Amino acid sequence: MKKTLIILSKIILGVFSILLPFFIIVNLLTNIIQIYKYDQLKWIALLICAIGFYISGLINRKTPLKLIPLLYISLLIFIPMRCFYFPLIYFLVLFATISLLITRKEVKRTMKLASITVMIGLFVYFLFSQPLIIRQGESIKLDQYGELINGKTIWDFTEKKSNLLPESVFLDLQSKSFDLKSLKNKMLYISFWATWCGPCRAEKPRLKKLKANFKNNSDIVFIDISVDADEEKWKEYIESNKPSGIQLISKDYAKTRNLFSLSGIPAHLVVNKKGEFGKVGAIESAYSLFSDSLHLNKFINRKLPKKNNSFNIENFRKVEYVEIDSTNLVYYTTNEKNRLLATELNNILNTIRKKDKSNFVNLLIEKFPIQKNDSIIYKVIFNTSKIRNIGIESDDE
Repeated sequence: MKKTLIILSKIILGVFSILLPFFIIVNLLTNIIQIYKYDQLKWIALLICAIGFYISGLINRKTPLKLIPLLYISLLIFIPMRCFYFPLIYFLVLFATISLLITRKEVKRTMKLASITVMIGLFVYFLFSQPLIIRQGESIKLDQYGELINGKTIWDFTEKKSNLLPESVFLDLQSKSFDLKSLKNKMLYISFWATWCGPCRAEKPRLKKLKANFKNNSDIVFIDISVDADEEKWKEYIESNKPSGIQLISKDYAKTRNLFSLSGIPAHLVVNKKGEFGKVGAIESAYSLFSDSLHLNKFINRKLPKKNNSFNIENFRKVEYVEIDSTNLVYYTTNEKNRLLATELNNILNTIRKKDKSNFVNLLIEKFPIQKNDSIIYKVIFNTSKIRNIGIESDDE
């Protein structure tokens, strides 16, 4: 009886021993080395698995071989790590098996050396198969493409990935399969979320506002993809809140996360009519991206100019010789629509009109607005004149 309890306690200790390398490695990578997006690096999961199962094997060196399979329960820790997906799970099982095998006295030395060689070879492959980026600084600073600005790339031997939508099938509210590629010649806004995700629910009002803004544009389709494990809970949320757009659910979050290289949720993608996609860091980015298909294509293919404070005439629409009248309302015409300047700017122009008797204003209006709270804001550069013979030189806003 005593012997059985000792064996049982060793198995339990072995199962939980994987927690030791897990906490040490995660703490080391996040707080000391500061590896960017460490949770997406497959070699980290393999390293934790190898060390954890080696410790487990040492604890259970004398445990009967027929009870050793119970130690594989430790692999369940990779479910919350989002690493429990095909084909990575096969390699995790292999690393666990080799790590246990090399602790057993029954196994010949040549077999151990061969197994270690295989494991090291696979580990080196996974180590260099993904970029390694070290974050510099406490805060995370991202560019307009969602990439880290304050980071140093240690290595990156990967080829540029295709930005075409991957083969992926989700389920709709009727539990029928839905392929994103079936939406041909459409611009898509895809939002990944879950009912259990607080930040996802918090941004729903902003997403609702975005959908309402483009509801009359038949070329734009909004798709919300839930990664909930509980399909019924997802359906209850949809029935209760009735969000607009196509509602889908992922059958395998880990696989979806890997296919779309998601670091977590909420996550957002924009897709052009060619089926090419890019990640957006904020919902508000879609207002400018969907305002011009050329702008969207440049964003997805990372050809937009870097954001800086320098002036670029290509980013502005020129409207010349708009008449300033006594009504204190200045309209200009673009895209065959009459548009009213902001009240603040109209007040400035009215003051100028009274002061120097200017009759005309030339405008440079930013092509791509930004979203701030409830407003869509365009940058406007202007100058005034008494006659129609000047170019735009002023930097007034």
